[in-house]
Amino acid sequence: MPACPRAAIARLNAAGYEAFAVGGCVRDALLGLSPKDWDIATMALPREVETVFADCRVVETGLRHGTVTVLFDGQPLEITTYRVDGAYADGRHPDGVIFTPSLSEDLKRRDFTVNAMAWHPESGLFDPFDGKNDLRNGVLRCVGEAACRFHEDALRILRALRFAATYGFVVEKDTAAAVRALAARLHMVSAERVREELFKLICGRWAHRVLREFPTVLPFENGAALELAPDDLCLRLALLHFTPDMLHALKTDTATARRVERLTTGLSLPLSCERVTLLQALRLIGEQDLRLVLSVRGCEEVQKALEVLLAEAPCYTLRQLAVNGSDLTALGLSGAAVGAMLQRLLLAVMRGDCPNERAPLLQLAEKDIEKSPFG
Repeated sequence: MPACPRAAIARLNAAGYEAFAVGGCVRDALLGLSPKDWDIATMALPREVETVFADCRVVETGLRHGTVTVLFDGQPLEITTYRVDGAYADGRHPDGVIFTPSLSEDLKRRDFTVNAMAWHPESGLFDPFDGKNDLRNGVLRCVGEAACRFHEDALRILRALRFAATYGFVVEKDTAAAVRALAARLHMVSAERVREELFKLICGRWAHRVLREFPTVLPFENGAALELAPDDLCLRLALLHFTPDMLHALKTDTATARRVERLTTGLSLPLSCERVTLLQALRLIGEQDLRLVLSVRGCEEVQKALEVLLAEAPCYTLRQLAVNGSDLTALGLSGAAVGAMLQRLLLAVMRGDCPNERAPLLQLAEKDIEKSPFG
């Protein structure tokens, strides 16, 4: 445990309050991973926590649910009072919480055994639901009855599969059965939260296995393609045939949606070692994404041809063209005719009909204007 959370726990203990590191940080540390955050749970009430850390900046980030964020030694620490959740009327969030002095009661309300462990620098691991053993065996199991956990919070259904895809856990049979039986409850979860969990799941090392084992929950085509695919979200979404409508429904940002569309185009392109074909592909999807497409399509000869071509620094975008819109405006073109001529010149360069040099390109443009005026 790093010095900052260790010292925060020591300060709470010195003030007479029990405190432990809890949840994902304990799980990741036991797996030999470096936790991103260290969350602390304590018997101290929120106002008591604020008093203990009166010399620090304290932000009441989730006071209703017992959470305050303390800027301690320059680092933000979430400190939450032990609690028991009330009813989950909306299938996502507890209507309220009841604070409790019992760490066991607090851990009992958590989703999976591997997330229901607590650690103290002196007393060590507190593990009332045998999460360490499940972690050792690579098993994901709900705390208590799985159906109850998923009825409380439907997002846990997707979290279960995300943990399986990310950590390689095998979902315990009762938990897996509840996942399949209650998957329809995911409609109760906001699109943003579904997207967040789903995209992490898709990028998991074992995502292909999870998609194969839970096809009724994750009905995506071509899941097997993820086994050897690079860890690139947009490529994986394209491999799973995510459509613009699907991405829009998940409220995906525009840049991601557009890149998925480009990669989808790239995955269906007819590819060969021919110069013009490669330049057209570069023009459509760009160098980085063409490399990705070639890697998953196993086109080794085409990859070699691409490297040879790129070494020549070829022109395949309007940005690289030796003339621009102002040059063509000076020739008398205007409006859409400027763009059309730029595309015509770019194609001529890509085909090798004209060098990418200002004088020859302007000469070609003038000839075209004489034949069929654009202006």
